[in-house]
Amino acid sequence: MYSILSREENPALRSISKEIPADELKGAKIKKLIADMKELLSKEEFGVALAAVQVGEPVRLFIVSGRALARGARNAPDEKESKLEARTSNLEPVPPDHVYINPILLKKSRGKVNKHEGCLSIRGKWGIVPRAEKATIRALDENGKEFTRGATGFLAHVFQHEMDHLEGILYVDKAVEMFDDKGET
Repeated sequence: MYSILSREENPALRSISKEIPADELKGAKIKKLIADMKELLSKEEFGVALAAVQVGEPVRLFIVSGRALARGARNAPDEKESKLEARTSNLEPVPPDHVYINPILLKKSRGKVNKHEGCLSIRGKWGIVPRAEKATIRALDENGKEFTRGATGFLAHVFQHEMDHLEGILYVDKAVEMFDDKGET
């Protein structure tokens, strides 16, 4: 079983992740990696996505949790999210996690918004990061089928964070302000 590694114990976080060859997409190693990453992500209270490099595998793969997909699908502003989640949490089932293999960021909007951001590899900190309001990604799913997904708001933010991981970039590199997480709500 893999585990999420901190930046101090994971030098791969600063490397550019390698594309997964087509002949390895449906192999046992990638299937196990995906299954383990989904399980790890499901145990995280606040984590909404996980890149393979965060578990020590510098390959171009990330997973977005169904919780993030449900939140992004509503296209609600972040500030109103808790009220909206409360109204819809019992009405709609959470969609399954999405797997993005060999993703390519096709486009992102020019307009940027400062967003709160944290990382499962940098616990106890968070920052304010300027991110594009819209982003579009092309990738392969876990069955090797190509798809394109556009996103706005929160989900676009998640896409950009995870794509940065695949390029060896951490949110702290782009943060305009950093804070210690004091555990306050």
